[in-house]
Amino acid sequence: MSAALLGLLLALLPLPLTLPACLIDLRSRIIPDGLNLGLLGLGLAVAAWRDGSGAAPLALAQAACAYGLFYGLRALHARATGRIGLGLGDVKFIAAATAWTGLAGLPVLILAASLSALAAVGALALAGRPAGRDTALPFGPFLALGLHVGLAVMALGLDADRVVGAIG
Repeated sequence: MSAALLGLLLALLPLPLTLPACLIDLRSRIIPDGLNLGLLGLGLAVAAWRDGSGAAPLALAQAACAYGLFYGLRALHARATGRIGLGLGDVKFIAAATAWTGLAGLPVLILAASLSALAAVGALALAGRPAGRDTALPFGPFLALGLHVGLAVMALGLDADRVVGAIG
């Protein structure tokens, strides 16, 4: 089996966790901690399998950095606007996803999630539904898509910086 095909199959490995996270977030507007912890644990196991046992602590440290970054962004947004724009489950999901992609894959994940969410808001507007600054969308499904896109970009050996630069 080629490395690219194995990588693409690996991009689908989190699907049993990301799919229920999406469905629950769409229905209840939460991403359960158990799913986020499962995603983190599996991501750490994959990192250790892919890059050796020393990779898991590095993946955990990168996940912690992502958590701190997005928790801080969440707090700054709340302070500036007086409302929560990014749920805590989303912040935890981003951290767990970073265990899979590393910090290097995080820009692709966030870009894919943001662009797909923007497309969904555009589709709502085109359908005649109110879509504006106060439109609340559960972000979990878009983050899950971003994780799978980020993993596919890595599997295909594409340079994440170039992908983000070409799109963004």
